[in-house]
Order: sequence, then C-alpha cells, then structure tokens
Amino acid sequence: MAQLSPRRASRAGLALATACTLAWSGCATPPSASAPAPAAAPQVAEPRPAETPAATAPAAGLKPIETDAGRLVPVDWSEVPDFEVDPLDDVHKSFRFSCPYLSRTPHWRPVCAQVAKLKPNDAAGLRQLLQSLQPYRLESKQGERSGPITGYYEPVLRGSRVARNPYFYPLYSRPVDLVPLDAKRGKGVTRGRREGEQVVPYWTRAQIPTPQGQRSMSGREIVWVDDPMDVILIEVQGSGRVALPDGTALRLSFADHNGHPYRPLSAWFRDKGELPSPGMLQIRQWARRNPPARVQEMLYSNPQVVFFRAEPVTDVTVGPRGASGAPVVPMRSLAVDPKAVPLGAPMYIEFASPLAGNVLNRRVVFGHDTGGAIKGPVRADFFWGFGEHAGEVAAKTRQNGRLWVFLPKP
Repeated sequence: MAQLSPRRASRAGLALATACTLAWSGCATPPSASAPAPAAAPQVAEPRPAETPAATAPAAGLKPIETDAGRLVPVDWSEVPDFEVDPLDDVHKSFRFSCPYLSRTPHWRPVCAQVAKLKPNDAAGLRQLLQSLQPYRLESKQGERSGPITGYYEPVLRGSRVARNPYFYPLYSRPVDLVPLDAKRGKGVTRGRREGEQVVPYWTRAQIPTPQGQRSMSGREIVWVDDPMDVILIEVQGSGRVALPDGTALRLSFADHNGHPYRPLSAWFRDKGELPSPGMLQIRQWARRNPPARVQEMLYSNPQVVFFRAEPVTDVTVGPRGASGAPVVPMRSLAVDPKAVPLGAPMYIEFASPLAGNVLNRRVVFGHDTGGAIKGPVRADFFWGFGEHAGEVAAKTRQNGRLWVFLPKP
C-alpha cells in the first residue's frame, strides 16, 4: 500500500448487502461517523485498449441500484468479458470463505448452501452457480465505468521470538497503558498514557527505545526482525508473516497504533533534498549506504508506531483475514469500498496485469477486504499474494480497470 491504511472490519458492507438484497430500488447506506476521510485517487496508467462493449441496456425488469458511492447497473452475462475462460481455481475456496459473512443476510443463504454442496474441483458446477446470480456493472454516479486498480500483498519477514544476532528490531503488541486521547487536547494525537492525573500523548517512535518508553513497552515484544526497514514495511502494509528460525511462522495483524499522525518517509527525503520520490526499494538501498545514526534519524521522522496481534499461520496458501473475516486469497481477493459494493460478494475484474506486458487480467474475485485509501465506486486493491515478488508486482499495479459484482436475483 502506498500509505498506512489499517484494514478494519466494517459494518457498512453488511448494511449494503442487506439493502441490495432486500430493497432493490436502492441501497444507499447512512454516512458513518467513523469512516476515514476519502483519500485522493492514485495516478494510474491506462491499460492497453480493449474492446469495450457499447452501452448495454439494463437487464430486463431490473433497475440500477444507487449506492452512497455510485451505482450498480444490472447487465446481461454477455457483458462480463471472458467469464467462460477463467479456470476458477481457488474460487470455490474463496466463496466458502465469504459465506459466513454473506449468510448474515437471508438472500445469500441458499447460494451459500449450494456452495457448500459443490466439490472443490467442480468448475462446471461452480460456473453454473455463479451464472445463476445477477451481474451488475459498477460505475460512478456520472456513468464512469473504469477506475483505479492498485495492488497489495503480505510481506514475509525474518524474525525471532528472542532478541539475538541479527534480530535486533522489535515489533510490539498493544501496550496495556494505551488509552484514548482527545485529538484537540493531544494536538492531533489520538492515543495517550496516564501521567499522574493527566493523559499525555503516547510515546513516539523515537521515545519508545528510551528508558522512559521502555517502562511501557518492555515485555510487549512479539518478535524481533533483522532489518529496521521491515518494521516500517509491515506497519505500512498493516499485516505480514514472520518466518522463525525453527521453520514455523507467525502472522502479525494490525491491533492499534500509538495515535501519532503517520508521516511517510518520503517526506523526510523531500525535506532533506534527497531521493525526490523514493519507493521502498530505493529507501532500502539508501539505508544500506548510510550509517546507522542517519538511518535512525530517517526512521524516527515518522512518529507513528503500529502495534500488532499474533496468530499462527495454519494455512500457508492464504493471507490474513480481511474486513469481512475471510482470509484473503492470492489473485482472488480484493479490498473494496463497502459503500460501493457488498463486502464479501463475488465480483469480476478487468485490468492490465503488470505480470504479462499489460495483457488484460480478467477473473472472478471476491470483495474480502477494505482499505483506508480504497474509496469510490470503481476502485479496488488486488491481493497478489506473499513475499518479495508479490510486493514487486503489487507496486507496479496502478492501472485503470472495470468491476462487476454478482448478487442473488430478487
């Protein structure tokens, strides 16, 4: 992700799913007081021109569904490009992961009952089940059918449960003395700690290693990793795996943060007149060339620290749980705006893949997750998988694309 956007479960997705299945004349959701402010859409590259179908009349007897973010336009299956070509690998698993969330609304329960009866390798039966649903094209209120598609992944770090060479850089669980702080009193800081009768801003990244900061943080270490840049990486991504020396792995997921505003490292480089627009790779290379004190100065320029919760990795083929509660599946999961599309629903995506020279990537996906920067009707973050290669591909995924969602027929 380009910015810190911890993935948190949202009730908006369930509310939208209920509205879409129970009130087909519209599915706008009430504004949420806790929803983050919309982030500016990233600059994207246009995909290689594709054959775009002419304006399609809505499917007979159905009207577009208005949402808070845009609208869902009912279309015929003939508009969903190359649906018959998708081999549907991992789609059965992804659908099963979605069903506990989807089944909270009555209209999804018969669909999920059919999913449960299907064999995992029954692609024909799965395709028939999907085609029993009604496809809807996502578009803006102005009728725009394409929008920004970006990518994300789960980093894999090297670490140890005990501090030893070369594992010197801790990742922390949520401290017990962390309390809410009014942003006005805290001058923009939203978490604090009690100091006598007062609540004062919580320790910054630079303060945590001090003796005073360690009174709060000592004993909260989950693991130590071997690269200080990996601490920043997993904080920005919001979750990640840590490979341990004994061959096992831990998954760390976002639990909280210290309440200080996030300041991207690129701002420090800009202020210092170095590396005008650095990405993570460029920053890593810079860190290897510079003395530890200089690297520490750069890292401490971001006062925000993310705290994590740990769980074992029980299935190495899937990623962390998304906002729907479903584990995200490589190349089958999206982060979406739950005000634009029902969270957990089966979808279809078309965008230019950076893996194969901008060849159009068309496949069934699921809206398993959300993200602070994922706002708008035709906006998605595509989950590429795990590790360094997935991270490189995710960083290159900044294209325009199109989206459809499949919903139970009314």
